[in-house]
Amino acid sequence: MTDSFAHDLLLSTTRFLLARSEPDRLCGEGLTFLAGRLGAALGMLHLRETELTYRMHSHVGDHPLLHVHDLQVMEPGWEELLQAGTWISTPVPAPDWTGPEDRNYARLGARHLVNFGLYSGPRLIGTVNLLFNEPRPDLSDLEVLGTVGALWGTLLERLQTQRDLAGREAMLRMVTDQGSDLLSVVDEQGLITYQGAASEELIGYPAEFLIGRPYDGAIHRADLPGVTAALENLRRVPGSTTNLSFRIRHAHGKLVWLEANARNLLHEPAVRGVVIHMRDVTAAQATQRYLERRVQDLTLMHDTGRLLHLSRTVPEVAEGLVDLIQGQLGYPHVQVGRVLEDGSVEAVARETEVRVEPPTRLAPGQGLIGAAVQAGQTLYVADVRQDARYVERHAGMRSEVIVPIHVGGQLWGVLNVEAPQVNAFDHRDIQTLETVARQAGAVLANVSLLDDLRRSRDELRAAYDETLAGWARALDLRDRETEGHSQRVTDLTLALARRLGVPQKNLIHLWRGALLHDIGKVGIPDAILHKPGPLTDEEWQVMRQHPQMAFDVLRPIRFLHPALDIPLAHHEHWDGSGYPRGLRGEQIPLAARIFSIVDVWDALRSDRPYRPAWTAERALAHLDAQAGRQFDPQVVRAFLALLADQRILDGESA
Repeated sequence: MTDSFAHDLLLSTTRFLLARSEPDRLCGEGLTFLAGRLGAALGMLHLRETELTYRMHSHVGDHPLLHVHDLQVMEPGWEELLQAGTWISTPVPAPDWTGPEDRNYARLGARHLVNFGLYSGPRLIGTVNLLFNEPRPDLSDLEVLGTVGALWGTLLERLQTQRDLAGREAMLRMVTDQGSDLLSVVDEQGLITYQGAASEELIGYPAEFLIGRPYDGAIHRADLPGVTAALENLRRVPGSTTNLSFRIRHAHGKLVWLEANARNLLHEPAVRGVVIHMRDVTAAQATQRYLERRVQDLTLMHDTGRLLHLSRTVPEVAEGLVDLIQGQLGYPHVQVGRVLEDGSVEAVARETEVRVEPPTRLAPGQGLIGAAVQAGQTLYVADVRQDARYVERHAGMRSEVIVPIHVGGQLWGVLNVEAPQVNAFDHRDIQTLETVARQAGAVLANVSLLDDLRRSRDELRAAYDETLAGWARALDLRDRETEGHSQRVTDLTLALARRLGVPQKNLIHLWRGALLHDIGKVGIPDAILHKPGPLTDEEWQVMRQHPQMAFDVLRPIRFLHPALDIPLAHHEHWDGSGYPRGLRGEQIPLAARIFSIVDVWDALRSDRPYRPAWTAERALAHLDAQAGRQFDPQVVRAFLALLADQRILDGESA
């Protein structure tokens, strides 16, 4: 599954679950929704019945053997395996299945299982099993299911608690015939003509105090337009009803959330008003806001972990952090600053609209950021205009929070967030930012480690390559008649390889192989290697051992394995007459076919004790004549074209 699918699944499932107001609907409809989104053939939701047993509450799809799984018994270690936030995706039958055969989901026709727990805090209250009738390896990275399970379980527990409370409230009303709900009647002019006895308890005003007063006197000004418009619409249709939610300022100053049902009975002579039945839902509203906030926090933390762990550089981590906080939490101004050795702070990432501007730097201890760095802890100022340390970065900002970012236990930098409202951040906002900053610090630690490893790797690779070049120079000095030969053939081999389309990543191996092509000659006696005249048959037998000697010398060096084709096979011939293995045609590695032409060209164009250097025309004619015999014809054509281009560039005549 793609990251975008996982993100959309988390958001859509969360919104769907939050819209369910009954525990049974939350279980049944939630299971149907999730099974549909993932394409599951069967789905089962079990709720805890005892410490050891779970009873099936809802299922999607059907099967003759489904009843076997109505009651599930807790297996040893199962609850430890399904810890909060974890989930399981496995083929069916599972390779490590040890349970009874009649419990194996393979008997239901399943080929793949996804399983996660429903958690309320640390307590497992249920499980969800989704079965697929075909293999689904694409579900192996759907980590958001752990988050869904935690939210689902929390919401289910709350709805069950609310249902129990509602049942007890209904029973209490039946017994006492006296509830805490408030009944009001408002006439055509909007004046209260009746106020129930619960008025003083609910909103702090005695009923007699409100009779004859406007109904809207205590309604919160942010909610008043909506309430006024709804009641105006209600008055137009006799007998109609409407539902409202709004806040009222209690006589003691606190805000009370009311849920109201209003009915237009203005046409009834005995009433002549709008009857409004209200009940206190402050606790429910707080719960709803908490759940919405929890979803926001979980989504931000999930996205932070997912996106930051894809980052490979410090700027990528810092800019990703800024974009996530600005996008998910909606704060207008976000910055990540790096603490330098002298204690000053330099911006390394800012919000998108100012990202291209030159970085700013605060001197050691300057501003609220400098104060947070010196203290090494989170600093929150509810109104920056009341703090002389504040250094304005954007006009109109009133609140600022600075959270330290630690890497490996050391202060690395700070996350700075500003908002235009006074006291814009509560303790949960700050906790969320601190969690995200810790995630960023962990990723930055990995990035720093990767940078160190890359630097060490590059230094080691450079040292290796310098050593190889030194070996090549040493070979040239030993074989004085070929001095400079290794470097010349190496350069020309790379040029020809590029012309033939050899990938850039493979050129380093050709470079190393070309440098070391004659390393096997260290095992050839000087009397043979430096002999001024033709070699005898016996001497040729010794000389022809140098490719195998090169292979034996280089094979123990692991990083040179991709470079062995040239030292071992550059004396193989296209027609199979070469040595040491008598390879033919494309059995010969391409690198060796390329190098062998360059090697012969350079040898023919160089003076030897037993002959002078050949002219370019004579050497070219020889290469052309050997195409299809000693050399790969296609490589010969490419080489002749390369020489023609180089001679034109060098100002020589073709």
